[in-house]
Amino acid sequence: MKRRLFWTLAIAFLVNACASGPPPPPPEPPAPPPLDPTGTYDIVVYAEGMEVGGTMIIRASANGGYSGDIDTDMGGAAIANIAIDGQTMTFTIPEAGMSAEVEFEGDEFNGSMSGGMGDASITGVKRTGS
Repeated sequence: MKRRLFWTLAIAFLVNACASGPPPPPPEPPAPPPLDPTGTYDIVVYAEGMEVGGTMIIRASANGGYSGDIDTDMGGAAIANIAIDGQTMTFTIPEAGMSAEVEFEGDEFNGSMSGGMGDASITGVKRTGS
């Protein structure tokens, strides 16, 4: 009787161990929150060995999109066609014939611009409280 109980328990334990399988994989880390680029940024544009400082302002539009302006030591212009994909923002500066793509990390971004005036890189830091 004891021998039968031993083997019954041993088989039950073995079946239970095989049925449970490996532990589940750890959960995926949460996705970053949706990007809200609105605010005022201190920017630096690097082009052809020059650094040009300025500001970029991104505003939420009434239609659910975004609008903005860029003002540098070389002049100012409107920003158009602002699109968000994950942590990436693309936009154009029609007056300068430029298109840009920047990647946000927190309140900072890095990216590139290209157009009729050549290629440039751009960095920005959001002003506190904006």
